[in-house]
Amino acid sequence: MTMGMPYGLQAMLKEGHKHFSGVEEAVMKNIDACKALAQMTKTSLGPNGMNKMVINHLEKLFVTSDASTIVTEMDVYHPAAKLLVMAAKAQAGEVGDGTNLVSSIVI
Repeated sequence: MTMGMPYGLQAMLKEGHKHFSGVEEAVMKNIDACKALAQMTKTSLGPNGMNKMVINHLEKLFVTSDASTIVTEMDVYHPAAKLLVMAAKAQAGEVGDGTNLVSSIVI
C-alpha cells in the first residue's frame, strides 16, 4: 500500500465524513428522531399553521393542525420519539392545550 492513502472503512467514505460508535451514535439517532417528529408538528404551530393529513392504521383520514391528534394517530416506533408523544399526551391531559408548543420546544 502507498503511504498516506486511506484503507479499509476510511477508503469507502467521503472526505469529511463523521463516524460515530456506541453511545455517540445512539444519542445522534435519538436527536434525529425527535427532530423529525418536531419538524412534522412545527409547521402547524401558530395562527398561520398548516393542516396535516394523517391516515392511521385503520385507514381513517384526519385533517388537523392539532399536534396531539397528529402524534397520537401516527405509529411512532422510536423510543426517544415516543417520549415526545407521551409528553404531548400528558400536556393534553393536564392542560388540554399546548401540545404543538411541547413537541416543538423540546427540540
